[in-house]
Amino acid sequence: MPFVARPAIATTGSILARGAGPLIDLDTGASLYEMYDPEPEPSLEGPMGQSPQVDFAAGTPVLNMWNIHTDERIAVRPVQATGVDHTALDQVNRFMRDWRRNEVKPIDANAVVGLLEIQEQARRQGFSGDMRFLSGYRSRATNDAIRAAGANAARNSLHIQAKAIDFSLPGVSVRDTIQLAKGLHMGGVGGYDTFVHVDTGRVRFWGTAA
Repeated sequence: MPFVARPAIATTGSILARGAGPLIDLDTGASLYEMYDPEPEPSLEGPMGQSPQVDFAAGTPVLNMWNIHTDERIAVRPVQATGVDHTALDQVNRFMRDWRRNEVKPIDANAVVGLLEIQEQARRQGFSGDMRFLSGYRSRATNDAIRAAGANAARNSLHIQAKAIDFSLPGVSVRDTIQLAKGLHMGGVGGYDTFVHVDTGRVRFWGTAA
């Protein structure tokens, strides 16, 4: 049954309301969501994911995202009918950088294409607006620092390899977002209270996606 996208929940104060997004202190820029992200170590078992395919039936799709840490917005066309657009991917790489250290690493193109297809499938079922972006590339130094602070990030998180993305679709339940992500068979899918993790590692599911 198609889901019905609901309007995004309005928020007040410096902490986003539960259900509207992750726990982020907008005044200090401190990210709290990693504290509640029990990401497992990447698995060496199980099948590898498939390369996602974009449906061009409605034209060349635009990936619309809002970076909750930097308040940046992006609207790009990562792929054309002839293949990936490397200029657009360069913009995505910058957008998905390690915002704490302002460090950029190329994001796995399959992860970006998968995110685009999730957005497009959601739009066909009523979603509108921008994806809420939480995390893409995370440097080893940042990953070690948040682990030392008590976060549950995996020691060898695929975020370090720029092969993982954390996001949510405002107005769309995590359960429905998980189903869209799992339908791609792209790799790992992790489900949390307010967001979804996707990566291009081995196919595996955890959290509420299990």
